[in-house]
Amino acid sequence: MEPKVPEVDLDLSNTGKLSSTIKGFLWNIRNWELKNIDSLIKKDRSASIKDISKYKEAQRLFPCPVILIDLQNANSALGFKLGQGEYSFETQPSNESVLQQLQGAGDTWHQMFDQHQSIVWIVVSKAEIINLRYDYSMLERAFEYCVFDEARMLQQIRDKALNDIGYHSIQLNRATGEPDIRIQATSRLVNNVHKALTSKDLVQDMMHYSKLSNLCPTSINDVMQRARLLYVHGYSEWEFLTMAVHYAVLSLEASLRLLYDTWLGPDQVEVEGKIDEGRASVCAKLKPSRDTILKWSNQHNVLNVKVKGWPLPRTKPNLTNHAVQIGALTQWERERIDYLMQLRDALSHPTDTFIQWINWSRNHISEICLLINLMWAKFLVGIPNDFSQTEQTKST
Repeated sequence: MEPKVPEVDLDLSNTGKLSSTIKGFLWNIRNWELKNIDSLIKKDRSASIKDISKYKEAQRLFPCPVILIDLQNANSALGFKLGQGEYSFETQPSNESVLQQLQGAGDTWHQMFDQHQSIVWIVVSKAEIINLRYDYSMLERAFEYCVFDEARMLQQIRDKALNDIGYHSIQLNRATGEPDIRIQATSRLVNNVHKALTSKDLVQDMMHYSKLSNLCPTSINDVMQRARLLYVHGYSEWEFLTMAVHYAVLSLEASLRLLYDTWLGPDQVEVEGKIDEGRASVCAKLKPSRDTILKWSNQHNVLNVKVKGWPLPRTKPNLTNHAVQIGALTQWERERIDYLMQLRDALSHPTDTFIQWINWSRNHISEICLLINLMWAKFLVGIPNDFSQTEQTKST
């Protein structure tokens, strides 16, 4: 059952109950936002940057101090001081600066968000009971504004951490020849002006969206380079744009495999398991390579194989689970990779062909590169987790 949208009846004539009524309304907003987000947050408290921002801002903004000011007419104004401390309710006398700010209130508008002061003003009649629904109010718009601002800050934290590590250089040439007819029909909005797509635009897309960290092995960057080349030459053949995503997801799979081999270390590893239908144990010292261990276990029909005391990841989902267990991925990132691995299978073993739009290709390549960069950065050096996980906070 969907939680009910918070709403409140504001009755300024009943001053005795006004403060408690508004306080309950603000707590309901907080709890409503948190409940809507909670199902999107994984058990390890990981989620997308947008959902993490919503979770943090719901806790920071609500409830908040509220002031009531007489506008010296038929109305009063409630000021919700978002994110400025715990709930309190105070009646304040009108002053010239507030009256100037709220000039015309009740005639031309009834709600306003002062972004500089982080105050939502809501004009309320002194004589009538006003019903205020959160989802139709400036409070919700202010919340969305603050979420956007928080998400931008978290992205800056993430991007700075990766920029400090540095990236592999990218060498690309512009596609030559005539543009595909679908490219000719495509434009981009630049400074509110639609401009035709050029071969330079596709190169710049890859220079910006397909960067791989210096921590990422060169062999993975080499696979991604094929994706870049296919994308750039999508200028002349539209279908190359979808094929570029195929190579990008292959580079993601290769990254997971190589991450596991890196975790094994440089020396031989002890591998153990069961043979003869589990009646006997077997142990061996093998080269630190998942492929080598898989080959050995298959040749000798070894079951329940463990490497360094951990189960051998035989499948792609096993590989992503292992990456979560060693701290290289969050559970939310694993979910995104699971989707991308399904896409990899669809592109590798098609029962039918499909062609996607250029934005689809660019966005998928960008996400894949980000996931690759994060897994290697977390595994090898560690980076802040502010942008990937949030703390558990109880609702009231």
